[in-house]
Amino acid sequence: MTDGHASPPARTFGLTPAQWAAAGVAAGLAALLLWFAYQWGLERGGLRAAQNAREQRELIAKLAALEEQNGTLNAKIAELEMSRKLDSEAYSQVEKTLGELQSAMSRQGDDLAFYRSIVSPADGIAGLRIQRFEISPGPGAREFVLRLTLIQAMRHENVAAGLVQVTLTGARDQHPAQMTVGELLGRPRGQLPFSFKYFQTIEQAITLPAGFDVFEVDVLVTSSRLRAPLERSFPWKTGPQAAL
Repeated sequence: MTDGHASPPARTFGLTPAQWAAAGVAAGLAALLLWFAYQWGLERGGLRAAQNAREQRELIAKLAALEEQNGTLNAKIAELEMSRKLDSEAYSQVEKTLGELQSAMSRQGDDLAFYRSIVSPADGIAGLRIQRFEISPGPGAREFVLRLTLIQAMRHENVAAGLVQVTLTGARDQHPAQMTVGELLGRPRGQLPFSFKYFQTIEQAITLPAGFDVFEVDVLVTSSRLRAPLERSFPWKTGPQAAL
């Protein structure tokens, strides 16, 4: 039963065809934007990856170049070290050889001077003479070896023979003192004999008594070949000393 009034039309929530078309366009645009964003992201990622790869290749290339340079430098250093070592060894060998040659030349020079003094002395004086005196340390405390070289210059047809008296002058217990080699050997009147044609080195070991400090050595040579004894004085010091 009706009251004579018409009912209002029912409200619908569906979209009109125009709205559906607009919604489709919007969805399409959104999808397109998403696709472009995805592609842009891929492109950016690809560019970054390519850039990273390029930078990595450049670093690898630089590293390889540096390693090559380092290897070259190491090889050069090794070459220089070897060259320096060889030069040092060669220099040392040359120095050693030069030293040996100089020593040999010095010995030869000494020998030449020695034999020249026998055959043809510079002063032209013939006869018996004192050539050299030498003091060397002995094996023990206060032990010494005395060496006296006598020569016969120019005249060698006869043998030179005689005796040598060696006297040590110094101080004993702070008082002046003298002792002969004979006294040191327990033979107070003892002297050192010699006999030769050209030269002779007389060698005698001695031991100084405690408290006896030697300053000088006096050498006295007597022989029938001499008109007067030969006398020379030498300071007490180790090493060879030429007679003046």
